[in-house]
Amino acid sequence: MKKQILMLVCGVAATAFALPQAQALPPFKKAFKTKYVEDASEEFQAAFKKAGCNACHVKDEKKDQVNEYGQHLAKLIEGNAKQRLKDAKKEGKAQAKAMKAKILEELEAAFGEVEGLKSSSGETYLEKIKAGKLPAAE
Repeated sequence: MKKQILMLVCGVAATAFALPQAQALPPFKKAFKTKYVEDASEEFQAAFKKAGCNACHVKDEKKDQVNEYGQHLAKLIEGNAKQRLKDAKKEGKAQAKAMKAKILEELEAAFGEVEGLKSSSGETYLEKIKAGKLPAAE
């Protein structure tokens, strides 16, 4: 019995570490807006304003629940961004600022990589965005 409980605990822990842990932060929303929304059509801007964080997250779910687009981004951002920032703040303002910059660089690179991936609709994420649609499945 003890062996089974130990195996169960180990299995749960291993699963938790294997899942992408990137978490949304206000700078993520701002980065998406800057890259894709500011120069887009009024319709796309309105859709983003209405969706907000749900461009990457699942509406009415916990903030760690992301849609397919968010899942692709999370795989490309190292660890838990929120925790990384929190840890860096403990080391001082300069470290926190440097960590924020590093995470935003990772996000920018992730945007570029994810643009070419196909969404469940069959379009690439960049095709969807250029067509004035949010990247999440519709």
